[in-house]
Amino acid sequence: MSRGLGDVYKRQQLYLSLRLSATKEITKETIPIILDESFAYFDNQRLENVIKYLDSNYNNQIIIFTCTNREKEILDKLNIEYNLVNL
Repeated sequence: MSRGLGDVYKRQQLYLSLRLSATKEITKETIPIILDESFAYFDNQRLENVIKYLDSNYNNQIIIFTCTNREKEILDKLNIEYNLVNL
């Protein structure tokens, strides 16, 4: 298996999709989804697409830990309501 940067991107996207699908299989309850730097290797377009997907397909509380402002900027751009906590 190649170890190029493109493979890192693909693995990160696959890992996120597996985590999200597992939340629906584990329980029928609405549990929080915690994402810690899950989008670090996503370009801005992929990040925007994932945020749109999460907004339209999940009623769960979604907690995003990040060290960048990209997520906030995209949430603002898409007019998605959120609560920001700076640590």
